[in-house]
Amino acid sequence: MRKRLFIFGYLLALVFIFLSCGPVQKDFDILIMNGTIVDGSGEPGFQGDIGISGDTIVAVGDLSGKTAQRIIEAKGLTVSPGFIDMHTHCDGGLGEQESCANLNYLIQGTTTVVTGNCGGGTDKIADTKAEWESQGIGTNAIHLIGFGDVRRAVMGDEPREPTNQELEEMKAIVRQAMKEGAWGMSTGLEYIPDMYATTEEIITVTHSVAEFGGIYASHQRNEVARVPDAVRETIRIAEETGVRANISHLKICGKNNWGMMEEVIQVIEDARNSGIPLTADMYPYDKAATGPLIAITTNSGWSCFRLPENMQPFAELRVQMKNENLTEEERADLKRKYIEELDKALKDKTKREEIRESVLFGVPHDPSPVAVSGWDSYAVVAAKKNINLIDKILSDLALEQQRDAFDIAAELVVEEPDLYLSCGALSEEDMKKLMTYGWLMFSSDGGARPVPDRTESSRPGHPRSFGSQARVLRKYVREEKVLSLEDAVRKMTSLPAQFLKLKDRGLLMEGYKADVVVFDFQRIKDNATYANPRLYSTGTDYVIVNGKVSVEKGEYTGARNGKFLLLTENR
Repeated sequence: MRKRLFIFGYLLALVFIFLSCGPVQKDFDILIMNGTIVDGSGEPGFQGDIGISGDTIVAVGDLSGKTAQRIIEAKGLTVSPGFIDMHTHCDGGLGEQESCANLNYLIQGTTTVVTGNCGGGTDKIADTKAEWESQGIGTNAIHLIGFGDVRRAVMGDEPREPTNQELEEMKAIVRQAMKEGAWGMSTGLEYIPDMYATTEEIITVTHSVAEFGGIYASHQRNEVARVPDAVRETIRIAEETGVRANISHLKICGKNNWGMMEEVIQVIEDARNSGIPLTADMYPYDKAATGPLIAITTNSGWSCFRLPENMQPFAELRVQMKNENLTEEERADLKRKYIEELDKALKDKTKREEIRESVLFGVPHDPSPVAVSGWDSYAVVAAKKNINLIDKILSDLALEQQRDAFDIAAELVVEEPDLYLSCGALSEEDMKKLMTYGWLMFSSDGGARPVPDRTESSRPGHPRSFGSQARVLRKYVREEKVLSLEDAVRKMTSLPAQFLKLKDRGLLMEGYKADVVVFDFQRIKDNATYANPRLYSTGTDYVIVNGKVSVEKGEYTGARNGKFLLLTENR
């Protein structure tokens, strides 16, 4: 009996001791072990470990012997800061349930996107933050005010200068948005209504951004033959307002303009040497905006075959095709009829000349894409019938065939209206030269996309939304060795963070937020193409956003760990 009581008492004491001790305290929440750390600074990578507690990196170095709630083994893998994409149009997708995870960026290792670019970005910053964070977003987001949206709200799309009162209204909208935490303002000076603004008007409004220490990001007034002058305009805006300025998706379109990048680089170098805080970003593709040869339902955009807006029966057919109650078969029939009528119109001498004028010149205050960019900017990127034309530039075809480019396009639009082209053929040599400069950052110019429906047939488009960051690492670092791994990572992490003055992201350092990507440098690959642009990149094993795992062993966890970052909270 005594023996039983002794054993019972002993066991009771052990239970008491166990309960009083509680759970064993761990050193970290997450410990990433044995990886090659490329910390974002540009310095050589090194072997080491990273300890994360909460949303913060608390230790970097040799952490052997330390404990953690979760250990990630990174032997043979590269560990870097999460990528920061300086130029996206993710704002539309981040507000939608089916795309708010921003998986096409997250799966590449992108943890922060800058959006509201090219003059199109809401000024309702507080409302947008509340909406996005209530539903959850997959990546962090930094938002810019769109100058075009502000101008349109005050004076519509009128091609004129604003009155003094209208200028004050625009400044007031910008100030309020900056107070709510916008990071700065963007312009899209090739687009309506931004193109109607003078440099002086932009400077006046940008002063309201400078008051709050914000940035100015510009899709410049010209990306073809007058890029040096467009850069000088950006420099003047930065110089007269004091803002940090970034040239959005810097490029030179049109084969006739290739080689001009040297002059552009020199203009930027001179400005930086004089103390002007100027940077640029670029996406890693030699084709710019893409679209079908003819945009039937909208008759707009960068599609080169734009018809006179009121020409019949096309205007009426477009109205019919916008009926949401149409079946797919009915819509296809209308499209077929559209092309049949276009074939007839092109055989009519008078109508053909009207169409030619529309394609080559456009209308006052709205020049056609061909008038802006030239036939030497249009290259075929995807085709089903005319596969022999893929990568061909239309001006080259005209030269080879000794024919007018319009006549070639007129034949193709009837034969294969879904032929997909880029408006902007770039020089790889120009691109490679540009990306080696220390002030050049990488971006995508893409958007947050829904998870692709595997049952849908693939449609052509630009692959940049699904492949930009992975493409930099695969093509320009691993394969072509234009950049070192450390330099490429710096251009996608600490350099944008430095420009933005984003104080606690972009580096793997103690005290920085735990936005971390673990990838296999030998496997990372962009899989998206122009023919099939919605293929996810591969080779990224883990992505951590604000200290929480969002991608594990290459698969999305379903978590939405992103935050809407405010300039007002970054000071």
